[in-house]
Amino acid sequence: MRDNLFLEIPRESWLCENELAFAVADGFPVTPGHTLVITKRQVPTWFDCTPSEQQSLMDLVNVVRDRLDRTLQPRPDGYNVGFNAGTAAGQTVPHVHVHVIPRYAGDVDDPRGGVRHVIPGKGNYLRGNASAVPGRPSAAPPSLSTGHPDNPLWPRLAHRLPAAAEIDILAAFVQPSGLDVVQSSLFAALRAGAAIRILVGD
Repeated sequence: MRDNLFLEIPRESWLCENELAFAVADGFPVTPGHTLVITKRQVPTWFDCTPSEQQSLMDLVNVVRDRLDRTLQPRPDGYNVGFNAGTAAGQTVPHVHVHVIPRYAGDVDDPRGGVRHVIPGKGNYLRGNASAVPGRPSAAPPSLSTGHPDNPLWPRLAHRLPAAAEIDILAAFVQPSGLDVVQSSLFAALRAGAAIRILVGD
């Protein structure tokens, strides 16, 4: 983990504060208005906070949301709010901070699954299974495969396609369930200017 950079942020850069927490603009925003809500005391993760600190963080999340609703144009259509706890979860600064990320209709092809997308290919439990219910086991989603059921190919590729300059796909045949898996990433790549060639059998 990196050294704690949050304690070096000057108070005049704070967007708002309460007794135990403060908010700042994220230095590497995912979307315009992306804000971090941070404890004033250095605490490694959410789970190390006192109940009062957790409450102060959530109280300030609401203040930040109201502020962003008033100041951002266009006004956000929704928000993702969450935190990383531990290096395995992607935490890089050892000081708890809650992300408040404004979202807009159409900012991704299919937003269903939200924060579940931290694991590539696992976000949208509804794709190919419209009757699925969160928290209830369901059939495994369709996936591309290397030919071995324990070694699926698609999770290795999905997060790389949107940033690719050229994509070549060769397949013996295509099924609608397979198209459902790849179309979001392919369209994202097309919008970014990628050259895509697809060759399939009939």
